Amino acid sequence: MFPSMKVIIAFIVGAVVIAGLEFVVEGGSLLYSMLFFVAVSQGPIAVAAAADIAGGQWIRPYKQTLFTTRHMILFVLILFAVFLGLGRVHLYEWTHWEHPGQWLNVPFFSLRNLVMLGISWVLANVYVKASLTESKTKNMWALFWLFSYVITQTLVAFDWVMSLEYPWISTLFGAYFFVEAFYCGLAFAAIYTGFRYQHLLETHSGTFKKAMMDMMTMFFGFSIFWGYQFFSQYIVIWYGNIPEEVSFFTRRLDVFGSLLYLIPLILFVIPFWILISRKMKANPKVVMAVGFLVWGGVLLERVFMLGIHMALPPVISAVEFIVASAVFFWVVKSQDDDALVASGEATPT
Repeated sequence: MFPSMKVIIAFIVGAVVIAGLEFVVEGGSLLYSMLFFVAVSQGPIAVAAAADIAGGQWIRPYKQTLFTTRHMILFVLILFAVFLGLGRVHLYEWTHWEHPGQWLNVPFFSLRNLVMLGISWVLANVYVKASLTESKTKNMWALFWLFSYVITQTLVAFDWVMSLEYPWISTLFGAYFFVEAFYCGLAFAAIYTGFRYQHLLETHSGTFKKAMMDMMTMFFGFSIFWGYQFFSQYIVIWYGNIPEEVSFFTRRLDVFGSLLYLIPLILFVIPFWILISRKMKANPKVVMAVGFLVWGGVLLERVFMLGIHMALPPVISAVEFIVASAVFFWVVKSQDDDALVASGEATPT
């Protein structure tokens, strides 16, 4: 259940470096990184959990690797604790209210997010153990974990992003976030396919090509589902034409202009037209490129979400993101290596 010592060391080093960078410039750099990594840490596990519940056998070649991101949930929790400890929560306007509300107040905001991230990490580990051992309870734990996943991603949407826009509210915002995190999980599978294609072919001879096609078909399907969620959010605001709702888009159009159109282009149009081809879905380099494209689109979207509310110093934001990315790579690689050693496919180093 607990991460290995080398993962814990990576967490400590990463958190210390990021905390040190936060002392240099005050802004939203840390929140920017957390918003990305909370999606790519939970999304892959959600993909595996959904496949287990559905009884999909195609998930087998990917399952072990999808589970390697689970400890990054703990790292996001640590980063959120750093965010609170350095007083970055005061970047939110509502923290300066004379009479805080029952929901938007610093103690409750801090507690509910820390608790849900912690519960999500614990349930992820319990579910992973049950799934890998093919326990009879694996579907039950998969459901429990998916429930915590939906709540956590909804809190991220409502607390970390939507509360910046108060009094603007959207009941669709939580669903948009957990669908997008799932999309990021499928992008992770696509990226992994590109890097380890030959190895996957050798270790899952005769079954991997079909499993890959099924995974990339789901990736294609979620490009459409993401487009549906984006359009649903937009159309409700558009036909209502209520100033309190329209402000979410108009404020960003005033600042970023036509750059906003890059989001549906990157996250829907391009993946849709590439992955609609069966030949492209079977090409590991192509799907890896689309996976990175989706991650890049999510990163750009986070800039548009945060950029009008807080400073995002380019250098500090980039360095913090690189540090967090290095921790993510190390966690995934070390977990993947440990799994290969345990299965006898590699020797300890």
